[in-house]
Amino acid sequence: MASGKLTPRQKMINLMYLVLTALLALNVSAEVLQAFQNLADSLQITAEQFNKNNAELAQSIKEAVRKELEQGNKKNEILLTEVDRVRAKVDSVITVLREYADTLFSERIAGCMGEGCEQKEIKAPKQGSEGDKGGGGSVIMAKRLKRLDERENNYQFWMGKNDHAHGGRGEGKAYEMHKMLDSFISWANRFYAFHSGGRLPNNNKGFDTLVVDPAGNPFVIEPESKDKTWEYFTFHMTPAVANLAIIYKYMNDVYVIENELLELLRRKLSQVTFKIDSLILIDAPRSEIVVAGMKFETRAFVVASSSEAKPIYSGSGQMKLEGGGHTAIFSIPASAAVIPPGQRKGKQSYTITARVPKADGTFQEFRLNKTFEVVKPEIVVTSAAVQILYAECGNDLNIDVPALGELYDPRVTSDNAQVLPSKKSKKTFRVIPRGGSKKCVLNVRTNTAGQLVDLGTLEYKVIPPPRPYIRVYVNGQLYNGTSPIPRSAKVEIKVVPDGDFATALPHEANYQILNPELKLVKGLAGARSIGTLPSSRTATSPVITIDLSEYGRTIQPGNVLYVQLGEVIRKNSVGRNIKEDFSLTELIIPLNIGQ
Repeated sequence: MASGKLTPRQKMINLMYLVLTALLALNVSAEVLQAFQNLADSLQITAEQFNKNNAELAQSIKEAVRKELEQGNKKNEILLTEVDRVRAKVDSVITVLREYADTLFSERIAGCMGEGCEQKEIKAPKQGSEGDKGGGGSVIMAKRLKRLDERENNYQFWMGKNDHAHGGRGEGKAYEMHKMLDSFISWANRFYAFHSGGRLPNNNKGFDTLVVDPAGNPFVIEPESKDKTWEYFTFHMTPAVANLAIIYKYMNDVYVIENELLELLRRKLSQVTFKIDSLILIDAPRSEIVVAGMKFETRAFVVASSSEAKPIYSGSGQMKLEGGGHTAIFSIPASAAVIPPGQRKGKQSYTITARVPKADGTFQEFRLNKTFEVVKPEIVVTSAAVQILYAECGNDLNIDVPALGELYDPRVTSDNAQVLPSKKSKKTFRVIPRGGSKKCVLNVRTNTAGQLVDLGTLEYKVIPPPRPYIRVYVNGQLYNGTSPIPRSAKVEIKVVPDGDFATALPHEANYQILNPELKLVKGLAGARSIGTLPSSRTATSPVITIDLSEYGRTIQPGNVLYVQLGEVIRKNSVGRNIKEDFSLTELIIPLNIGQ
C-alpha cells in the first residue's frame, strides 16, 4: 500500500488480503472463495469511502482558494488547477481498474449472478468508526460473480495468449496494469517533488511501488516463487473472485496516494512567501559536447537578494537539489535521435524553469532554453563472420565503442541468444543463438557512473552450422559404396566436419557417433542384428572401426553388411548436445562382402 496514514479498519483489510493470498497456494475451498468475496466487498466499501473523502478534501481546498481570491490574494490561485490535475489523473487510473473489474463480470469470464447482473446491498460502517460494529453506515450496490472459482478464462484475460512474453509477464491486462500503476507512481512522485521543493514523501524515498515481484516481496517466502514475475505469481490459475479483490485493493492504494497529494496542496495554503528584490537564473554545463548514450549535466541556480527564497525548479531530465534547495543539478540523457542521418553530431535542446515566490503571493517564473552537442558513439564489431552467426554455436565477437574510451563498460544482452562475457577482455563476448532462431538482436549498453546507458543494437542473420560428412574407409582407402569388401578388411566410418566451419569455430566442431549396430542380410532373408559397437569418442573427426575378420564364418561372400548409426551429435562449447540433421537412410551404410 502507499505510505499514507491508514485506519485500523484499512490495516485489517490489508492483513486479510495477505493471508488470503497465501491461501491461494492451497486447494481453494468454497469457504475461502466466500472469504475472498467478503474481502472484495470490504475493499470496495473502503474505496468508495476514500473517493468520497478525497472529493470533499479537494472541494474544501478550492473553496479556501476562492475566498483568498475574493480578498485579492492570488498566491494560491494555481492550486485550483493543481487540485483538478490530481483528481483527473486518479480518475483516469480508477476508470481503467473499474473496466478490469467489469470485464470479470462478463459472461466471457465469471459472469454476473441473476438476470441483468443482480446486485447486492453491502453496508459500510459509520464514517470515523474503527470496524464493522455499529449501524448507520452508507449502503452501496455490489455486483456478484456467478462463478467465483473461474480460472481458465480469467488467466487468459490477465496473461494473454502468450504468457511467456515480456520476460514471463505475458501480454494481457496484468502487464498493462503493471505499467499503468508504475507510471502513476512516477507521476505522483514528480507531482509531489514539484510542490515540495524537490522533496519526496516517505522520508524522501518516494511513494512505494504498488506492483512488486516476488523476489522483492518479503511476504513471499517460498523459494520456488522468488523467480516468478508479479503477473505470473498473482494471476496464475487464481480464481476470478481473488483478482476482483486485487483490483479493489489497488483502487484503495491509488486513493491513499491521492489523499496524500491533496494534503500536500492543502498545506500550501498556510505557507509564507518571501520578498525578492532581484533574480537571475544561471546554469553551468559541465560539458557542451556529450557522447550519445551518456548524460549531459548542468548546474542551475537562482541568484536572489533573499537567502530564504527557495525556487521551485523543473525541466528536462532528472533533477537533484543541493544547497538546501537553492541549487539544482539536471542530468539529461543525450539522445542519438538528434544526430542527422550521415552526421557524427547534432544539437539537443533542454529547458530549465524556476518559479520563485513574490511578496504579493504570486510566482515569478524564469525559463532557459538551451542546447548542447551530442556526438554519435560508433559500435565497432569484429568477428570471423560479422554479418552471420551460427545457431547453437559460440560465435566470438569483439564489441567496442572507441568514442567512450575508458568510460566503456559494456553489458550485452539478447532475448534469443545466450551471451557470455569473456574473462580476458571486457569487450569480447561469446554469442550462442538458440536453435531455430533466424535472427539475433544484441542490445549493447554501458554501465557508466552506476547507470546503464543504451548505446544501440546489433542485428545478425542466424543460420545452422554446415552439416558434417559421413565417410567410409576400407583398409585406409575411401570406399566407393559398391565394390566388394574382403572379409578380412578393416572398415572405418568417420564423421568429417566442414573445413571452413572447423577453421572458423574449432571449439564448436566436435562430434560423436552414438549407438552403432551391425545387421547382416543373406540372400533373400531379412536383416538380422549380429552385434553392436560402442559409441565413438567426442572428437573433431570421430571414428567407428569394424574389423571384419573378427566375425569369422558369420559373414560370407555375397552377404550385405549394414552399419546402422544411431545418430550423430555435435557437442557445442557450453556442453550442449545438438543432433545433426541426418535422415535414417544416410545413417545406414551398406557394405558388400566379397572373398
